[in-house]
This record gives sequence, C-alpha cells and structure tokens, in this order.
Amino acid sequence: MNILLISIVVLCMLLMIFFGHHTLYRIKYTTFFSESNELNSSRHKYNNSNFSFVFLLNATVIITLAITYSYLGRHNEIDMARADINVDYLLAAEINKARKQANEQPNDKTVLIGLARVSMDGGLYLEAVEALDELLIYIDDDAEIIGLKATALYYENQRSMTSEVKLLAESALALYQQEFNTRVLLANDAYINHDYQIAISHWQILLENTKQPFNRSAIEFAISNAQNRLIAQN
Repeated sequence: MNILLISIVVLCMLLMIFFGHHTLYRIKYTTFFSESNELNSSRHKYNNSNFSFVFLLNATVIITLAITYSYLGRHNEIDMARADINVDYLLAAEINKARKQANEQPNDKTVLIGLARVSMDGGLYLEAVEALDELLIYIDDDAEIIGLKATALYYENQRSMTSEVKLLAESALALYQQEFNTRVLLANDAYINHDYQIAISHWQILLENTKQPFNRSAIEFAISNAQNRLIAQN
C-alpha cells in the first residue's frame, strides 16, 4: 500500500506540472500573438485564470492526498487485523485439538489441564472450569488444578475476586503456599488495584516455588516494575 500511495503522489505531481506548463504556454503565446491594445487585458485575464487554476489544482491534489492517506495510512491496522484473524484461527485449531484429546483421554490430568489453559487463552473460561471440574472429581487435592479454576472463574467474572474465587485461592495455598497460578492471580489482582506492595509479596513468595516451571525473569521484572510504581505512588 505504501507503493500505491507513492504512485498516486507522483501522478498528482506530474499532472500539476503538466497543467501548470500548459497554462503558462497559453499565457505566453496568447499575449505574443495578441494585438497591442489587447495585450494588457489579455495578460490580466490569463494571470487571473492562472492563479485560479493553480490554486484549484493544488487544493485538489492536497484533498486527494489527504483522503488517500486517511485510508491507505491505516495499512498497519489492516495488517494487524489480518494477523488477529490468523491468531484466532490457530487458537481455534488448538482448542479443537485439545477437545479431541480430552474426549479420547477424559481422565488424563495433562490433557485436561491443557484443554483448560487453551480454553482460557481463547476466553472460554466456563469450558476451562468444566475441564478442571472433571479433574477434581478424580483429584480433589491438587493445588495446581484448584488454582487454575480460581483463575478461570476470576476472569469469567470480569476480573472480580468473588467469594468463590477467594475460597478456591485459599484452598490452593493451603495445599501449596507457592502455587504458581494462585500467586499470579492474587498478584495481578493486587497490581491492577494499585496494591503494589501486596503484589510484590505474592510474586516474591512465588519465586520460592520449586515444583512448577515458570519464567522467573518475568516475575523478577514484574517485581521491579511494581517497586518503581510503589515509589512513584509514595
């Protein structure tokens, strides 16, 4: 689209040069062949027409470019929209794949947690809760599953720390104080509510987690960011 825009600009410039040259040509040769008593009036007439023509031509070019850019200048947004469509398509494929695996292996913890996670990525929080509830029938004392369910319900309720979410979070931490999903949930909720010290505390406890893999650098960065905000807040 950038190439198209540049082409239009060049075309408009060429047209402006051509018509400007044509107008000057008419002025020059009309005044040359005019009789002396008509010279002044002819020159005045064509000078006025030249000014009006150039003014209208420039105005037309500017308006045309403005309209063109207002449309073509949004090519990045169009590309982003196409990328979003591709991402949605790939995510839908992942969800369908996870559903198929869950149907084939309904009691497999890894499979059902995978379905719950990909469903949450797609905003299907209730489906994630259903998958986790299936697991809790067989495994009712797993901190990771309970923490994931608390997270899914939290986002299903528009990031609201409901009584059910709080109860689930407490249950998960009672089983394992450093449980990843629960600590991230509590830290994020505190952070968006500007309770930076509480968020920092949850993330610091999470760093003591030795049972679940996670990106420690990201948590350390989150702590540093919250500390900076806490300083600015005070």
